[in-house]
Amino acid sequence: ISLIVPEVNPDAISLFTRKNIIANPNCSTAQLVVALKPLHDAATIKRVVVATYQSVSGAGKEGMDELFTQTRAVFVADQVDVKKFTKRIAFNVIPHIDVFLDDGSTKEEWKMVAETKKMLDPKIKLTATCVRVPVLIGHSEAVNIELEKTMTADEARDM
Repeated sequence: ISLIVPEVNPDAISLFTRKNIIANPNCSTAQLVVALKPLHDAATIKRVVVATYQSVSGAGKEGMDELFTQTRAVFVADQVDVKKFTKRIAFNVIPHIDVFLDDGSTKEEWKMVAETKKMLDPKIKLTATCVRVPVLIGHSEAVNIELEKTMTADEARDM
């Protein structure tokens, strides 16, 4: 099944045989490939190292409720209950998202690698680190890219 991000591969929509159903990638993959696509088209990406900082909204309402409840508990010196996450999320950073796989990466990191390669180019070398941060809404990424062709930072930003 093709994954669709309209800014990256709108032509892939025609590959769907069932109407009104579109598959899209993980949210962190989607924002990454939107930034990578024009760079890959212009200068061919060789390698990507990405670190994601994902808010608790990525874990759904339960994750958002847990951050709120834990934060309140910390402020009033009450007991902090951990339910949704593996550790306390309030005033903390959890250095993994989802379960660990046999190779030491997490399922979230695996999805980013597999989906990016599927959408852009299977030859791209990609490493991902996914971190859960105590923010209600909004994911961010720090991305280091190695290109085959020379491109200045200003040229990259202008894309």
